[in-house]
Amino acid sequence: MSPIAETFYKPDEKKDFSPDEFAKAKTVCDFVIELTKAISRSGYYDATHPVSQEVKKGLYQTFQTALGASTEFMLTCHEAGDKVDIHISGILEEPFNIRKLARESTLDLFVPKLKDYFERKNLNSFVIKKYITPEHFESFIDLMSEPIPESADISKLGEYLTKSLADLDIAEVSTIFKTDIVLSRGRLPWRVSIILRRLAKDLKVIPMFRSASADKMKLIKTQIVEDIIRPLHKSDVLRDLIINGDIIVTHISHMLEIDELEKLIIHSVPQDAMVPVSRAVFEAYKQITNEKTGEDDSSYEQRTVYLKKVLHIATQRIIAENLSDAMDLFEPLYEYKIVDFNMLPEKLRRDIQNKKMGGEIIAHIDDYLQKAAAASSDQEMEDYAEKFKIVMPEFIIQRQWSVIDNIIKVLMDYLVNKDNVSEESMLLNLPDAVFSNCEILLADEYVHADQDLRNRINGVLLQMKSSFIKIINIIFNQCNDPLVLKSVTELLSKKGELARQWSMEILGDQSQPLSMLNIALLVIVNVGQSSDFNIIKRYVKYPNASIKTKALIAVAKLNKNEAENILIETLRDEEEKVRNQAANILEHEIAVSGESVHKLLLLAREKLSKKDIKFNEAAFIAGLLRAAGKTQDTVYKENVENEIISIASDILKERKGFLKLIKSDLSKEQLEILCACASTMGKVGAKKSREYLKTLLNIDETLTRLVHEAMAELDKK
Repeated sequence: MSPIAETFYKPDEKKDFSPDEFAKAKTVCDFVIELTKAISRSGYYDATHPVSQEVKKGLYQTFQTALGASTEFMLTCHEAGDKVDIHISGILEEPFNIRKLARESTLDLFVPKLKDYFERKNLNSFVIKKYITPEHFESFIDLMSEPIPESADISKLGEYLTKSLADLDIAEVSTIFKTDIVLSRGRLPWRVSIILRRLAKDLKVIPMFRSASADKMKLIKTQIVEDIIRPLHKSDVLRDLIINGDIIVTHISHMLEIDELEKLIIHSVPQDAMVPVSRAVFEAYKQITNEKTGEDDSSYEQRTVYLKKVLHIATQRIIAENLSDAMDLFEPLYEYKIVDFNMLPEKLRRDIQNKKMGGEIIAHIDDYLQKAAAASSDQEMEDYAEKFKIVMPEFIIQRQWSVIDNIIKVLMDYLVNKDNVSEESMLLNLPDAVFSNCEILLADEYVHADQDLRNRINGVLLQMKSSFIKIINIIFNQCNDPLVLKSVTELLSKKGELARQWSMEILGDQSQPLSMLNIALLVIVNVGQSSDFNIIKRYVKYPNASIKTKALIAVAKLNKNEAENILIETLRDEEEKVRNQAANILEHEIAVSGESVHKLLLLAREKLSKKDIKFNEAAFIAGLLRAAGKTQDTVYKENVENEIISIASDILKERKGFLKLIKSDLSKEQLEILCACASTMGKVGAKKSREYLKTLLNIDETLTRLVHEAMAELDKK
C-alpha cells in the first residue's frame, strides 16, 4: 500500500465527561502509561531477561481491568504543528485525548515517549482486543519493544511488524502504519480515515495467517468488520464510513467475493441505526449523482456503483428485518433505480401503480368526468368512483378544488336519480368513499390553508359524513391555531345530528382534554337537544372556569326552566368569571320566577353590605338588579320596586340639600348601581317609581338619560 496524503485532523474528541465516564477513561489512561513504561524498558533487554519480565508482570490483568465492558481499545497519535495528541478510542462512545486526564508532569514525561515510539515504528495507531490471550499479549509487547536496526528500511518497517504478528498468529492486535494509508479522497475526518485504514489493513492481513482455513478466514473477515462497525453509535460516523468505503475496495478486492465487503459492513450496522444511516447514505448518493464535481469518470462510476450496491443491500436487510420508519425511503430508492419494483413492500407497489393510474386520470380528467356522468349502472359508476379515489390524493396536493367539486357533483347527481342502491355498494358512502385514506392529507391542507382556501375546503367537508369526523378529529388533535379551530368549530356546528353525536361522545367522557370539552360545549349550544341536558349540567361543577361558563350557556339554551335554579346557585361560585356569566344569562336570556327574584335581591343586599365595593363587584350587583327587573310575576313586582327604591335611597342617603343640584359626588361604583336601579324601576315600577326617579335627575349624564328612558317606559303602561 502506497502512502497517500488524504486526511485532516481536528480535535473532535469527547469534550466533557460524566463521573462514570471519567473513571473509565482515567483507568485506561493509567494503563497506557504503564504500557509505555513496559515497552520502553523491555526494549533495552532480551524478552527473557528478568527486567523485561518484571515490567510486563501484571500488565495483562491491568489491561483486562482497564477495558471493563469494552471489547477493544485503540491508541492513535496525531501531530498538529508543534503539538502532539494521543487519542484513546473504544472505551467511550467518542475518542478522548490523553491530555484531558493525565497530570502535566506525566504528560511531559510520557507523551514525548509515546510520540517518539510511534515515529520510530512509523506507527499511526494500534488496537488491542480484549479477548487477546496472555501469551499473545506478552508476545505483542516483546515484538513492539524490539529495537530497530540502523540499517532497517523505515518504509518497510510496517510490513515487517505486520508479518511478525501474523507469524505469531496474533490476530487480536491491529496495527496501522503510516505506510498503510490508502485513502485517496479529499479530506476526511480523522476518525473515519483511521477506521477505513484499519479495515483495509486488517482484511488484507488475513491471508498472512498460515493456520487459517478458508472457512476460518471467512469467519475472521466477519469478525473484523463487526468489531469495527458495531461499537459505532454516531450516525454521522457510520454514514461517512459507509459512503467512503469504496476507497478501500480496490485494495482488497482480490481477497473478497463480489459485494462481500458491502454486505459485511451493512450487516454489522446496529439495528437501531440501520434506517437513519441508510437514509443519510441515500442523501449522499443523490448529492454525488446530482453534482458530480471533482471526480473523473472512472472514479465517479466506481463510487456510484458502490453506493448503489450498499443501498440495495441495506434495503434487503430493512425489509427482511421489518425495520420501522423506512417506508418513505423505498419509493425514492425505486425512482433512482437502486431497488427494483418487486423488492418493494406490497403496499408501496400498489401505491406506485395507483400513482401511475392517477397521472393518466389527471391528464384526461374531463373525459373521465363526462363518462362518469353518463354512467348507466351502479357497477359502472363504482368503477369511476374507484378511479377518482386513486387520484384524489394528488388532486388535493395540487389544490385542484374545482376538479374535486366537479367529481363530487357527478357522483352525488347520480345518487339523486337512483331509487335503489345495493347495501354493499360504495355508492352509499359517497362522497366519503372517494376520500378514503385522504383524511390526514385533507386535515393538513386545511390547517395550512389561507381563509379563502379554507372556505373552499369547507364546501367539500360539509358534504361528508364519517370522513368529516375523522378529519376534524385530526385537526383538533394537531392544531393550536385559534383561527383554524374557530373555523372548524363553526363548520362542525353546521353538521346537525352528526355534530351532536360527536359532541355528546366527547362530553360523555370528562377525562377528555380541556380543548376538546370546550369545543364540544360550543357546538352543543347550536345542535343540542333537551335530552342532552343532564349530561351537560355536570360540567357546571367542572373544576375549570372556562368549561363552567360554556356549560352555563349550554344548559340555558337546552332547558331554560331547569337552568334557572342552576344559574341562581352558580351566582355564588368561587370563580368570578363563572358568577358573571350566570348573572349575564339571567339578565338577558331567562325570565326569572318570583322565587328567584327574591334570591337575586337577597344576594344583591348581601353584596351591598360590604365596604369598599370594587367596580367589578358593583357591575355584578347591577346585573342582579336588572335580572330581578325582568320578572313577569306581578305579585313580586311591587316587592321588587320597593327593594330597588330602598337600595337607591341607601346610596343617596348622605346626599342632602343643595348637593342634589350640583355635579355628582358619587363614585363610579355607586353610579353603576344607581343606573341599574333606574332601568329596573322602568320595568317593574309604577307611580312610586315615577316620583322617585325624579330625585335621580341631574346627578350624572348617563344616569339622567336612563332615568328619562325609565320614565318613558312607565308612561307606556
